[in-house]
Amino acid sequence: MSALLKVQVNKRHKVVDRGKGVWLWDTEGKDYIDGSSGAMAANIGHGVEEVADAMSAQARKVAFAFTNQFTNAPAEELARRLADLAPGDLSQVFFVNSGSEASEHALRLSLQYWREQGRPGKTRFISRERSYHGMTMGALSLSGHDGRRADYGAYLHKMPGVPAAYAYRSDWGTLDPGAQGEAAARDWDRAILEAGAENVAAVILEPIVGAAGGALVPPEGYLRHVREICDRHDVLMIADEVITGMGRTGDWFACGHEGIVPDILTTAKGLSAGYAPMGAVILREHVAEALRTGSGASPYGHTFSGNPLGAATCLAVLDFMERHDVLGNVAARGREIEDGLRALAQRYPHMADVRGRGLLWGFEFVMDRETRTPPPAGFNATGRFVEACWEEGLVIYPAGVAPLNNACLVSPPLVITAEEVEELLARLDRALRVMETALADLADAVPS
Repeated sequence: MSALLKVQVNKRHKVVDRGKGVWLWDTEGKDYIDGSSGAMAANIGHGVEEVADAMSAQARKVAFAFTNQFTNAPAEELARRLADLAPGDLSQVFFVNSGSEASEHALRLSLQYWREQGRPGKTRFISRERSYHGMTMGALSLSGHDGRRADYGAYLHKMPGVPAAYAYRSDWGTLDPGAQGEAAARDWDRAILEAGAENVAAVILEPIVGAAGGALVPPEGYLRHVREICDRHDVLMIADEVITGMGRTGDWFACGHEGIVPDILTTAKGLSAGYAPMGAVILREHVAEALRTGSGASPYGHTFSGNPLGAATCLAVLDFMERHDVLGNVAARGREIEDGLRALAQRYPHMADVRGRGLLWGFEFVMDRETRTPPPAGFNATGRFVEACWEEGLVIYPAGVAPLNNACLVSPPLVITAEEVEELLARLDRALRVMETALADLADAVPS
């Protein structure tokens, strides 16, 4: 019996042996296309020797330095480069070890900002009903993900309150495209007014909802309207780009697609491309200035925050992405993935609402496209489809919150080639064929 406790305690997991690019092999020799970049993290693929070499060189020099005692050259350089890549005047960077920690630190920064401004009563946070910001208690309190909140009950704060920008299942999805963004964003205005703007420290949102929704892309103008609402009510805007950041959507940060600048931006996952635990919180200049001219301190970090080994790893990832024009590849391969998924949706009537951007794509399963009725909760459509893909040697990510949102994410490493896109779609096709049969049989078995 294994001594390693796993999330699915009784499941017998395959043992991964090695990886190269978008490919993984288990110890039995079976190959898999990593169609989800693990958990949207392995952005430049597996086995990149340049990154391994940089890690080795830094580990031989100095692997750890505590931030309260030393700064270090890799962390200083990584902060500078992130500030250069981030939109607008996002200019100061604090390093953490994960996306969950980044969310927690963003909360603490927001509270401290308002204390420094002489407004300590601004302590409330508003997030979305369908969202995911991490598994630590503050981050999970922010998250509208019923499946992950269920075990913690009264320990969590009830922060989520705004519907997701989910056009497929909204009352504004049939409006003229130019009106959808403003209509969807009004929910933020209502939520802030209900809480009292004088009480609200910040709102937090993912530019594209990932794990909790399966690539829910907001309508054009939505983020701009949220930014305007926050400015009008004097509320900070936190953009959670843990999944969408570092090139996943075809820009370094998804906020760039609408040209908006959040007050605080969080990122992780693709920052290190899975080669080391690393995340970052990036602040606008006015937030940093409030700390400088106020108490002169920022919220306390963690033991491994900004360690030189992790920072050197992230620098090597950035170097690789720039040298190989990875963002250009995202644009080209993203179009191929989109075309392929839309073609598959034409063939399989239970596959609905293909949505996404760059190399972050999702869709969901329905019993009937006209009524958009989801499969019954007991059927576990997402879980069954993930297993069907697994049998075909394709790893994809289960997303959404059943029963309404039975979604999956297709988010391969950003270095995937055109030939590998074809193979991914072929394996997805075979899994969809299995799923279509299962859903058709289920529909026949349910009395009309």
